[in-house]
Amino acid sequence: MERPTECLICGLKANGYHYDVASCNGCKTFFRRTLLSEKSFECKLSKDCFDLTKRKKPLKCRACRHQKCIEVGMNPLAMEVDEREASSSNFKKLTKRIKEEESDEECQVIEVVRKQKEIVKSVNSLENRLQNIIDGLVYLEAKVEQFRKCSYNPRWTEFGGLEHLLQTECRISYADRYGPMNGWPLQSHQVIPPPENGQKFFGPNHHPDRKHWFFYNLMTTVEYAKTFMFFHRLNSRDKLILTRYVSLACMNLHVSYSSMVKHFEVPVQPDGTQSPFRDDEHYSAMVMSVAPLIRCQIQSIEYLLLKAICLCNPAVPDLSTNAQEIISKEREKYADALFDHCLRNRPEGPAHFAQLVQIVDVLERQQRIQRDLHILHIAPRVVKLPKDYVIHVIEDIMNC
Repeated sequence: MERPTECLICGLKANGYHYDVASCNGCKTFFRRTLLSEKSFECKLSKDCFDLTKRKKPLKCRACRHQKCIEVGMNPLAMEVDEREASSSNFKKLTKRIKEEESDEECQVIEVVRKQKEIVKSVNSLENRLQNIIDGLVYLEAKVEQFRKCSYNPRWTEFGGLEHLLQTECRISYADRYGPMNGWPLQSHQVIPPPENGQKFFGPNHHPDRKHWFFYNLMTTVEYAKTFMFFHRLNSRDKLILTRYVSLACMNLHVSYSSMVKHFEVPVQPDGTQSPFRDDEHYSAMVMSVAPLIRCQIQSIEYLLLKAICLCNPAVPDLSTNAQEIISKEREKYADALFDHCLRNRPEGPAHFAQLVQIVDVLERQQRIQRDLHILHIAPRVVKLPKDYVIHVIEDIMNC
């Protein structure tokens, strides 16, 4: 330690460190003598007699000199005193104050450490919560894909419509009960071609080993919605309104993504068939959501969170206020998780997040076009069909 050059109390030459402070012998002796006496002093001026920023030399004021000793940190606990000297009122008063200040500082340090731990705990808790959201969606998607590939293939006549589908048990677990469909992917000669132009439209037929994919994918999307906890907090009317509106967009995203990861630019179903066919009237509308996914190079977790965001749409017309609040909070949860994931995993996180969210607009536009085409080209044919050919789940969703 270097030898001090200036007394921190009076500004004269210091001859060492006394009671933890660089000081001269005069100030050292004054501090000790004052502290061990019973005397008290009071400044008769402005209480700044030892303020060396206002004057070159301090004024002769014992009160200000004593206060300056305390302010620069002279430590009475560093003094050697006997029992009698330690009993002086000035000594006890100052040592008590120092101990209280040290205790306060220690409490402040403890409080800072506690807050830091809370921040770390909060960050860890947030990370765990986001990871739990993602893990839940990953597990659900695996069960949904298993359901699409399983041998469960009900006749559409079993369902009275969307409302009936919502009132029955969730079917996602049927995949475990039925097992995978045999004979998939289908060979080219097994694929049933669409009716040619001008050929009479007799409506769909049921085949045990071939699924009507538009119906089955819509049903799967409704079953997907039924697995969410928030969905069961909605009343029956709000459930019906929500699923009628969002099921088509969610289905389009699901089919487009599952086709994209298999390196197809067109919708390809689990049995290997392309549905719809290229010459179908609504083919261009069906494929319009594939290109944005390819352009964004969307990752699996991004897709899962985006699909949950599509499902949780509080702007659906005619929803009750209570439903809007529930769904809005749920959408915010998934949007936060998606934004956090983009920040952590994408070089331009916010920009990529914005690009992903824009896909929702594409899906909205896509389903509007599909519904318009259905009303123009499909609905007039459906009304002429026998009731066993009418798929009421499709009609309920497409005529929204």
